[in-house]
Amino acid sequence: MISVRRTLSLCALILSSGLLISAPATAAVRPHSSDTLMGPQTRGFVSIIDINKLHKQWLQTQMGQLLQDDAMQPFVEDLKHQLKSKISGLREKLGVDLADLQDIAGGEIAIGLIERENDRASVALVVNVTGHRSQLDALLTKVDKELAKRDATKTTTGDTETPITTYQIPSKKKDGQPRTAVFFVKNNMLCVCDNAAESQEMLSRFDGGSPGLSSIQAYQKTMRRCLKESKGLVPELRWYVDPFGYARAIHSLDSKKKQQHHKDYVKILSEQGFDAITGLGGFVNLSAGGGSFELLHRTSVYAPPIPDDVENYRLAMRMMKFPNQRSMTALPWLPHTLATYRTFNCDLKNAFDKFDTLFDAIIGQEEAFAGMLEGLELDPYGPQVDIRKDFVAHLGERVVLVTDYKLPVTPKCERFLIAIQLTDEQAITKTVEKIMANEPDASQSEFEGKILWEVHEPNEDFVDLDISSSDLDLLDPVEDPVEEDSLEVTPSEASAVCVAEGHLFIASHAEFLKEVFSTKDPQDRLNVAADFRQVEIALSRLLPGAASVKSFVRTDEAFRPVYELLRKGKMPESETLLGRLLNRLLTPPDEEDEGILREQKIDGRQLPDFEMVRRYFGPAGTIIRSDEDGWMVVGATLSKPVGQARIPAGASADQGKLR
Repeated sequence: MISVRRTLSLCALILSSGLLISAPATAAVRPHSSDTLMGPQTRGFVSIIDINKLHKQWLQTQMGQLLQDDAMQPFVEDLKHQLKSKISGLREKLGVDLADLQDIAGGEIAIGLIERENDRASVALVVNVTGHRSQLDALLTKVDKELAKRDATKTTTGDTETPITTYQIPSKKKDGQPRTAVFFVKNNMLCVCDNAAESQEMLSRFDGGSPGLSSIQAYQKTMRRCLKESKGLVPELRWYVDPFGYARAIHSLDSKKKQQHHKDYVKILSEQGFDAITGLGGFVNLSAGGGSFELLHRTSVYAPPIPDDVENYRLAMRMMKFPNQRSMTALPWLPHTLATYRTFNCDLKNAFDKFDTLFDAIIGQEEAFAGMLEGLELDPYGPQVDIRKDFVAHLGERVVLVTDYKLPVTPKCERFLIAIQLTDEQAITKTVEKIMANEPDASQSEFEGKILWEVHEPNEDFVDLDISSSDLDLLDPVEDPVEEDSLEVTPSEASAVCVAEGHLFIASHAEFLKEVFSTKDPQDRLNVAADFRQVEIALSRLLPGAASVKSFVRTDEAFRPVYELLRKGKMPESETLLGRLLNRLLTPPDEEDEGILREQKIDGRQLPDFEMVRRYFGPAGTIIRSDEDGWMVVGATLSKPVGQARIPAGASADQGKLR
């Protein structure tokens, strides 16, 4: 009935833009909070504690201020139009929209996706309407008129105290399915559902007739952990997802049941033991910490190990070993001018040994991984390298991934570099030499005493995990301008591999690797940058102690390529990590299946120069701690001090200044 893919996706879209994520408002559960009314089979759940407070907090963020800037209004209006077309299903199917809910809410607003056996998943909406009865009556009257225009059949059951109004809504499409909408109000809680049986179960929960979402262990664990880590900070928003149950529920809503041309990665991952991840839940706060945080989010991942099993998990899930470490300082050779920095600890030897079943499942052939390794070792025309003995055995546990871009902005301007810690640099050097000597497109050169192997070929060999946006799509379809020539696709540059500084370096662009090695001045290094240190201090306070993952993002630099491409109508061509993600989400499923380059829907031509908006994007970071039964994730976007901006590679000093 109500499309959870549209409504939940609004929260997801805000989150992906750097606006939202979040657990119970207080330690004590209220008698009729939404998580007691939603069913135990709820697979996706979002709750806004107070929508008016959320809106107020949003306006206090720098991003909220940006969207109120006069220079942004043409773009904002076009964006609103596009979003309205994406989420119009709420009004089309129910006769209400988010603005209506804001008017009637006297407290919590929550929406959930409930999996139902042998049936389509059900969507439920719960709104606390305390003190807003007149607004609610006006809304219900409007809904009645709206659905009457669409020839809906109305019936009323229940008793005088709690009447239940049910609408049977015929489909607009010739072969479409009719819809159901059920409304009732009890104890100042408006409940709406698209399934009559689920509505009856919701009603019974007011009297303790059946358990709700709050009874589910994974939900309890994630919410309690976030509550503990938040140290009393009440979230503006909380959310919960059962990842594999959610995927099944979304699939049940696909009335077309199209034959998928892609591999079912959800099914593969589940069969490979990743269904041990039974729940993810979190808290989100905006403009927190007295305004020092734009966004503050805490997420708990619950993955209970198998009892009395030394491996904890089964099959490929056993790869997920990320040891905590107290010291994860930035490596000294990292340059100051980076857009993103991520580092994590991983038991790489264990991951390699447990990867075979997942590889075989993806390829669809038993012993495929073993066969590949055997070929690399025994093929007379191959490198003749024992990957486990000659390569993996000499890897450490620390991995670093950084990205940058070079002006002018083009669809392929982003550069990345991976650095893997080594335990035996000399052994890895020999192995890399054997592999590269067998690579016809590789050439050797020397740079500042280091041997670089450059590979002159397109990046077509990089595996792109092909997950259809229809599997993840939460949004159903219903004064220095950049010169035009600068946005043309440029030929692919040579990638590079190098063993040095106790690490194996793999770079998308050889020039990027050379720039990293050329960083000599200690003041030009990342670990002394003011914004990096600011984020490091904040993360250490938010989640003190040892951690397994850390990240740092200059959101202005991370978003700039997307912003500039948007201005020029080139966004669908973006090959940056963020751009590709957004393109996945925005490409219609039919075009994605056919490999069609999507048309840019949002008009970015009237966006102001990026230097005007740069000041609204603050630095961000994330820290993750590995626990015995999952992971704890804490992330924050910090408010940006006035005048703070970095100068990207290839830019002049004037280009890096705020105006």
